[in-house]
Amino acid sequence: MGESPGVLYNRQIPMGDDMRDVVIVGGGLSGLAAAYELERLGVAYTLIEVKARLGGSIISRRQGGFVLDGGACVFPAADRSFLDELGLRDALFTFQDGQAAAFRDGTQSLVDALARPLRGEILLRMAVSSLGRDGAAFGVCLENGLLLNARALIVAAPARYAAHMLHALQAEIGLRLLDYGYDTISRVSLGYRRDQITDPDRRLRDMGLPFYHEIEHPSRAPAGSVLVHVGVRFPLPQTTPPALIAAVQKQFDWPENPLVSWVTYWPEADPIPPHTPGFREQMAALKSLLPKRIALVGSDYDGVNLGQRVAAGRAAARQIAAELKTP
Repeated sequence: MGESPGVLYNRQIPMGDDMRDVVIVGGGLSGLAAAYELERLGVAYTLIEVKARLGGSIISRRQGGFVLDGGACVFPAADRSFLDELGLRDALFTFQDGQAAAFRDGTQSLVDALARPLRGEILLRMAVSSLGRDGAAFGVCLENGLLLNARALIVAAPARYAAHMLHALQAEIGLRLLDYGYDTISRVSLGYRRDQITDPDRRLRDMGLPFYHEIEHPSRAPAGSVLVHVGVRFPLPQTTPPALIAAVQKQFDWPENPLVSWVTYWPEADPIPPHTPGFREQMAALKSLLPKRIALVGSDYDGVNLGQRVAAGRAAARQIAAELKTP
């Protein structure tokens, strides 16, 4: 079994000429959470995603009895209350003495749970070039030349793209987002027999790795084996997956032939500003510049924690829904 296609990943509904209530730009976790909330509130929406699937950097696959994550894999165990409503109460397991949690079927379980109830208009492989005003409404210009009109917008795109989209609407926001920075982390997932991985405390002595996790839960790794998820600060486009795998193996003195392997890289997966002092205050000030009936959400603006991103997407949807009720 290869990468899970999830739900709705190939769903495209023909565009009409009528006014949309809400257009969501970006089908990552925050955009999906916004669509989920609008669906729950009964507000019509159009979700636009440039990729061929939903979920952004979050993607999971099954291989050789292992469940691998190409994006977020492990998060704080305390961050789980938001999962109950999605039917994912039992979808997690904890490890590292109960401090860390992961999804039994991969983090894509969260993406699938948010996408499953969606019945709105979903446009995949569609790029938004700019956003503007069209009278009292907003215009969404697609790169294929089509123009959509909307009463409200939820922008859930990475900062480097949102900067250009929002420039015509609010130039100051565009300028502030232009220099937004990202860490260059490639994710290396390797499966080994447990007896092949020695010196497990070695990771604690290597401060150059942005993260290192060993997972032995039976839902993620066959009995007697271990799944290792390692972050490497080197962009995959400048090397090759075999080269990155070889570098990790050499660093830890591991065998050259793992049971499974997967290397992924997403340029906007690891934003830097959320880890800096004053981030929340700066983003609150930035969002205060937005025109009414526009919300800006995503890991770049609300923090990288899964729960924060889902909560921010849903809160933005409620804010927009309330705005639409006002004259």
